[in-house]
Amino acid sequence: MLTLNLNLLWTVVNVLVLFLLLRKFLYRPVMNIIAERQKQVDDALAAAETSKSEAAAALNAAQDKLRNVDDEAAARRKAYEQQAEKEKQQLLLDAQKQADAILAEGKTAAEAERQHKLREADAQTTALARAMCEKLLARHLTAQDDARLLDDLLEKAGAGNGN
Repeated sequence: MLTLNLNLLWTVVNVLVLFLLLRKFLYRPVMNIIAERQKQVDDALAAAETSKSEAAAALNAAQDKLRNVDDEAAARRKAYEQQAEKEKQQLLLDAQKQADAILAEGKTAAEAERQHKLREADAQTTALARAMCEKLLARHLTAQDDARLLDDLLEKAGAGNGN
């Protein structure tokens, strides 16, 4: 059987004292260090999560800005295209006005030339008629003279027109 002796009692007391001392001086500081490290890890994870959410927000903001820049670029391009189309239409209108002015000037010049040629032809006709009248008044004409005068008149008219 088991006998209780004093050595066993002192061993149990020693183990209990050792347990209390280890608990007070070893276990609690180690647990405090572990708790502190756990807190640091939790804080680091929270900071990382915050940084991640801030980065996601910054990425979203950058993408929004990029979309806005694309939209703005498209709007500017459209505005420039509209401006170019307006300028093109204005240039076409100006060119049409210039062409119309040149055409009107040409028509005016052609009409003036026509009037000048008509006046020249009228002057030649008048000169021929005057010459014929002078010849008729200077002599008494017969049918032969009349035919000869008509031939002369036609010949002079053909020579005056360049024919």
